[in-house]
Amino acid sequence: MQLIISQAMLMYAVNLIFKAADKRNSLAILANLKLVLSPERLTLLASDLEVELQAEVALPAGACQQAGQITVPANKFKEIIKLLPENAQVSIGVTDNKQCQIVFADSQFRLNTLPAEDFPLIGAPEAATSVALSRETLLDLLDKTHFAMAIQDARYYLTGMLVELKDGLLTAVATDGHRLALARAATMQTSAETLSAILPRKAVLELQRLLSEMRRSSPNIDNAITLNIGREFVQVMLPFGQSEKAADNTQTPVVVTFTARLIDGKFPDYRRVIPTNTDKVARFSQEALANILRRVSVLSNEKLRGVVFEFGDSERVRIRTSNAEHDEASAVLPIRYQGAPMEISFNVAYLLDVLNVLQGDIDMHMQQANGSVLIRQVNDSQHDYVIMPMRI
Repeated sequence: MQLIISQAMLMYAVNLIFKAADKRNSLAILANLKLVLSPERLTLLASDLEVELQAEVALPAGACQQAGQITVPANKFKEIIKLLPENAQVSIGVTDNKQCQIVFADSQFRLNTLPAEDFPLIGAPEAATSVALSRETLLDLLDKTHFAMAIQDARYYLTGMLVELKDGLLTAVATDGHRLALARAATMQTSAETLSAILPRKAVLELQRLLSEMRRSSPNIDNAITLNIGREFVQVMLPFGQSEKAADNTQTPVVVTFTARLIDGKFPDYRRVIPTNTDKVARFSQEALANILRRVSVLSNEKLRGVVFEFGDSERVRIRTSNAEHDEASAVLPIRYQGAPMEISFNVAYLLDVLNVLQGDIDMHMQQANGSVLIRQVNDSQHDYVIMPMRI
């Protein structure tokens, strides 16, 4: 294997897939990147057997001097390439004793390798259902819901995100048992197909990162993205352009293939959690409420993070908190309220997570102090947020 490639092009591709490499796995080769070189393209792969990222870089004529494949330590390879000048032409080859040799000017590096044929691949989804959305639509589904996924839970299916297709509508749902976030979006095709799949947490965050990078690199292009969802895997093709820092400023395509293993489990019926018979509604300014919550929460209990809402009249709410040291904080916020007087308590972190993805005026639909609360942005029927109250 022998390759001449620009530092900017190689660094861009490595950055896109690097986080999928698993440095803690007992299978040593998963801490490596796999490089496969052909006359037309360089393919880089990283995997932890749950998420696999593959980047294909189209090569100019003469870049491939000898086809081949190797695996290299992901961390060391990335750091070496990162520290080379952006306008550098880097030579990458394999020595007679199977080491990867990286050469730039008077600098030379040699890395131990593992056999490329031993690198495990996830594979492609079987009997897949294809769902097409715009990049911005898919990114909105993930951005508006990912925060509600559980981080660790014996109910392993709560550590992922449900994606559900029905009547041409794709719904994303995440919950940790204390709060729930839901977002809906119309797909780009009309289909009678239905599906239900649970994406693992790492897959959601990696896909979100890649879509955000696509937006950053091509803000004026809203790519069409197709999710291919099978029984065990989901796969997505993501087209990227050349790094903005490339010396020649050309647009060399980099195509990333994202593949993830789905969670095998039954997601709870989220529809039963969303309250419907609410008789109390409070309308807030998202910005004003978020600012007050950040201020008063300074004196909230460090463990419980509780705040109390006192709804007494139709034009204002009193928000208060205290802690074990008997410190207290309170503030009064103008609102529009319909319903009987009531006190209700929340974990302030859960409320702020919801407010951070909303804007403008929001409505809080309530029934009783110990009942779940529905939060919606005014004139937005595509996003629902449910928070369970707490006892203080």
